Amino acid sequence: MPLPDHTLSTGSEPVPCSISPVPDANSTVETQSAPNIDGPAPSSTTKSDDLDLFNSVQTILSTYLTSSPLYKILLSSILLSSASHGHVTLKLVVLPVHVNSKAILHGSLSATLVDLVGGLAIASTGSKTGVSTDLHVSFVGSAREGDTLWVEGFAERVGATLAFTRVRVEKESPGGERVLVATGSHTKYVR
Repeated sequence: MPLPDHTLSTGSEPVPCSISPVPDANSTVETQSAPNIDGPAPSSTTKSDDLDLFNSVQTILSTYLTSSPLYKILLSSILLSSASHGHVTLKLVVLPVHVNSKAILHGSLSATLVDLVGGLAIASTGSKTGVSTDLHVSFVGSAREGDTLWVEGFAERVGATLAFTRVRVEKESPGGERVLVATGSHTKYVR
């Protein structure tokens, strides 16, 4: 099933965690809500609102990366590419620390990405990121050192107590197409 197109067009490349994006005066912002999000989401919002959402998710990501020793070691180079209500996209280049003894992406890194990106998708709805109650990962492909990964997180449902997310980990092929590496679901207690 193809994923819906969700982008924050700021006229720039993905932004490192320590830097906030600055759109140019002619940039446009298009948003769509992820499927099955509780409550109505606007089909388009102001540049300021979307930039505020992006910066909010960026701040949470930066906090995670500086306060978690695991994230500091494994994900210090991850970049937030886009954020809209219920949807986030991040970019990560596979480094030597990310591969297993067979020189392919380690399954624990895929699980860590599902954990992190699922939480950020929840945060993009304005909810607390909560604590994990269930995490499932299916490994369907591989990636090697130097490959570029695109990780998309979708908040499928955010309720008063639980939030349910879906995450896709894809590698970018030399032709620019994305090839599925792993899928995951992540349930969090958010009360």
